[in-house]
Amino acid sequence: MKTKIFLLLFFFSASCFSQTYLDKEFDRITDSVLSVNPLIPGMLVSYVCGDFKWEKAKGYADIDKKIPMRLDNTYRIGSVTKTFTISVLLQLVDEGKVSLDDNISRFFPDIPNGENITVKMLANMRSGLYNYSESQQFDDTLTNRPSKVWSDDELIQLALKYPPYFPPDSNFHYSNTNTILIGKIIEKVTGNKWQDEIKKRIFEPLELKNTWTANGRDMIGDYSHGYMQMDSTSSKLTDVTSYYDVSWASAAGDIISDINDIKIYLRALGTGKFYSEKMREARKEWAITHGNLKYGLGMFSVSGFLGHNGGIPGFTNFSGYNPESDCSIIVVYNTQRPGADMPDELAKRLLQVAGY
Repeated sequence: MKTKIFLLLFFFSASCFSQTYLDKEFDRITDSVLSVNPLIPGMLVSYVCGDFKWEKAKGYADIDKKIPMRLDNTYRIGSVTKTFTISVLLQLVDEGKVSLDDNISRFFPDIPNGENITVKMLANMRSGLYNYSESQQFDDTLTNRPSKVWSDDELIQLALKYPPYFPPDSNFHYSNTNTILIGKIIEKVTGNKWQDEIKKRIFEPLELKNTWTANGRDMIGDYSHGYMQMDSTSSKLTDVTSYYDVSWASAAGDIISDINDIKIYLRALGTGKFYSEKMREARKEWAITHGNLKYGLGMFSVSGFLGHNGGIPGFTNFSGYNPESDCSIIVVYNTQRPGADMPDELAKRLLQVAGY
């Protein structure tokens, strides 16, 4: 009996030591990132694993008014939106309304070579279709007309002005065009806007109270401001919270959320709550593998953490969930392109400390 009590006390004290160590190291690392990088006004960090929960808001949500970041601040999640869009697509596959093997010529007869591009190739970034947001025309328009409202059809036509990167399914190239097309497919097979389908199928069942599709200039909720370095020769940050109309991100990147909702969502995403076992397996047929990074159907795996990263004017983030350990990590900066230390890098450093 004494031996059992001793062992219980040993493991309890070891666990407390481990959690104390993580708490101090996480604070040290996140503080160091803020102190050496003035281009990061503030950050939100959440790491939840078993009984250990480390969540901190650091820096400023509003530089001019010196308003501190708060854990309930909303932010633009950028390309994490893709995981929502493709989760809805996979539900529709389960319902027999579309197949991953469908040629996109079924939905877009005017897209060149569409008879050789499948829906699956859109989802796993192997279609070869040009990424409209990499074009000079897009950059020029964003610079000169930041408040322009874009339609999905405009974005698709812009992409089609450029030749494909490669023949279908012969390589991998990340392209927002692919996910815009998936949003259009959702609309064609349901008769509803893709935003409404995401709300009905994901936001509402998971009771995500602080998550919205924005598709405009204004932020929603108790939001953090977003900043950018507009002049690379200056360290001055510009508040771009409502500067750009983000309709150009559409189904590829226009959702607004907070870390609490994203935590709930990541667990559902990582466990495949939304769709069948067949779709769960299909989602993890990796289209590309590079070291410990893999990319499948609108979702990555980094050291076993399933999710996505996101970057959109004013915000960058890394969001992942490990189904084997039931652990999640979210790192948000209220800035875009803050030097080399992106949220991905900070997340990797924290995960290394945590033993991943």
